Amino acid sequence: MATQHDRLAEDIGLFRRALIPDFLLGLLRRMGDTEPNLLQMATLYVLDTGPYPTVRDLAGQLGRSMSVTSRLIDQMVRRGWVARDEDAADRRAKRLRITDPGRDYLRSFERVRAQAQRELMTYLTDEEQRVVTEAMALLGKASRRHLDERAHHAGR
Repeated sequence: MATQHDRLAEDIGLFRRALIPDFLLGLLRRMGDTEPNLLQMATLYVLDTGPYPTVRDLAGQLGRSMSVTSRLIDQMVRRGWVARDEDAADRRAKRLRITDPGRDYLRSFERVRAQAQRELMTYLTDEEQRVVTEAMALLGKASRRHLDERAHHAGR
């Protein structure tokens, strides 16, 4: 017998299967030749939400070797999405940060995804759209709390 948790997982999977093809095709059309790989996207999100890691810190977070991570950062620096800054406490160390163009790229990615979600929501009644909108606002609040907690723990 399927539990409520199982049904929710199935519904989320169905939602993703309905959303992702249009989202990805829209993204590919919009991004052209600058399409990132999954590791680059994960790196942009890590850099967008946290303190400025070193390459070693980032390699640990990504679960990749130093050499793979270093090459990844080189590619992203060439694209203008990431910058290396001197660490104030250790001049030999470099801290990584997302640049404005990198952040703009992420926001563009998010707008394409949001547009695909809005298009899918047109299949809901007005009342269902209201409920989903309220639920998304609640998820937004939970996300802010989660990010605040993560930043608090990283600052220790």
